[in-house]
Amino acid sequence: MIEVEVLKFYPFELPGRRGGLVGYADVRIGDLLIIRSVKLMKNRHGGYYVQMPDVFRADRVFEPVEIISKDLMSEIRRKVVDFYRERYKIS
Repeated sequence: MIEVEVLKFYPFELPGRRGGLVGYADVRIGDLLIIRSVKLMKNRHGGYYVQMPDVFRADRVFEPVEIISKDLMSEIRRKVVDFYRERYKIS
């Protein structure tokens, strides 16, 4: 498995919201690439998920990064959520 590391995390949680954007993370994938602005989202039931960065062009939104491997996507999610929970003492 390729090593996944959270380089930086930029919190963006709005008080009183049950779900939505929690913050952005810069993630390094091995010695291969860095993905900036990976979104950490919280659903209304308290769970977390990640979204790859998106780009707005005219009237269209698209994701320039697509993770094909489900294992890699799970590892990215796990690392970002663990980093957030440890850094901000979230259980």
